[in-house]
Parts: sequence; structure tokens; C-alpha cells
Amino acid sequence: MNIQTLLFAIVQHEDSESATRALTDAGLKVTRISSIGGFLRTGNVTLLLGLARKDVPLAIRLLSETCRPRTAFVNAQPFVPAVGMTNYIAPVEVQVGGATIFALPIEQYVRVDARHKEFTFEPREGKGDEMDMKLILAIVPEELADAILDALVDAQYRATLISTLGGFLRKGNATLLIGVQASKVDDAMQRMERLCAEMLARTNVADPSTNIFVLDVEQYKSIGLAAVPSATGETTPLLSAA
Repeated sequence: MNIQTLLFAIVQHEDSESATRALTDAGLKVTRISSIGGFLRTGNVTLLLGLARKDVPLAIRLLSETCRPRTAFVNAQPFVPAVGMTNYIAPVEVQVGGATIFALPIEQYVRVDARHKEFTFEPREGKGDEMDMKLILAIVPEELADAILDALVDAQYRATLISTLGGFLRKGNATLLIGVQASKVDDAMQRMERLCAEMLARTNVADPSTNIFVLDVEQYKSIGLAAVPSATGETTPLLSAA
């Protein structure tokens, strides 16, 4: 499995079912996250797909075919009435729908299940301004999420847990976001791989697999968060708070 790109697609809730089915029918793995649009505050869905680079155009084409723009009416600012008139809200016609898509290069990808582990590493040319922080995004069965989160916290890593759904069978899973120093990526990955393999081997999980992606961080800033001291006295800066 040659996973090279992590694709984020933000789609309207009305299009999410048809988009998910089209993607899964094409053999692409999809994870769904419920989200909210910033302008209309209406529900939308964020789709996550780990893809081979050659499959990115296919995913974009399927999303463009299933996520159509449409017209909606929203309430604007209250109209200031003349004397003797009552207040009312003037509706405004806006365009909604479609899809917003981000394709991010993956530095490292690991898939763990009860029987084997698949590993893909994409070497990149070094950049003089490359950040010393990485973002690990792990999609795990929901039955394992608490144990993995506890293990990361015990090892002085800070993670954010997001409840998500598998795209085809709608089985519950969880997405963990972990910000780590580049020098500690291997340690964090090995801890999650080992724990996932051990738990999947002895746990009856409906979808016994874990997908872990490592992404480069272009900018990093810790605001109002102190570093976490480790057992050796070193400190680990935090990218996200639980």
C-alpha cells in the first residue's frame, strides 16, 4: 500500500452521503468528521483520505461530481423600518455547497492490524527552514482510543482526541492528533504501533486496523501552554491541548 497524500475534503452535509459512497465504491478508504461551517454555522462533514499520489485526481473528480454548489437564503442584518413599519429580516441569496479540498504530503505512513504491519516512508529533500515539529494523525478503533491516549499521556505526549466514523460501514473510530518534536516521532510511533498490535491481537474489534500518518508542520507556536517535563528531565513542547 503506497500511501503518499492525506486529503482533507470539507463538504456540505447534504452531499456527504453521495460523496462517501462514490469514494468507497472506487475502493478509497474514508474517515468522516462532523464539523460546522464558519459562515452559515450549518453542519458539514470533513472527509479524510489516505491516498497514493496517483489516486488524488480520482478522489478530486469524484468529489467534484457529487458535491454540487446550490443556492440558499440566509438572514442578513435587520432592516431598519420606516415609522409605522415592523422590523423584519431581509433574506440574502448565497451560494453554498461544493467542496474545499486540501492535499498534504505524508512523510511517513504505518498501518497496523492484528496480523501484520505495512510501512511506507516518503524521503524528502531537506529544507533549511524545516520545522522541528511534526503532527502525527492516528485513526484508531474507538475501543482502543482511551488506552492509546493514556499510554501517550504516561509517556509525556499530549494528544487531542476526535470522535469520527468510518466511511463505508459507519463504524465508530477515533482520530488522535499528536504534536511532537521531530526527534521523538520514532518513539511515539513505536509506542502506538506496539500497543495497537498487542491490543488488536487480544481484542474483538470490528475493524481491527490502525492508520498512522506523519505530517510536517510549517509553523508552530505554543500559546499559553507550558512544556511537559519528561522522566529524564527533558521538556516536550505541546502542539495541542486535550
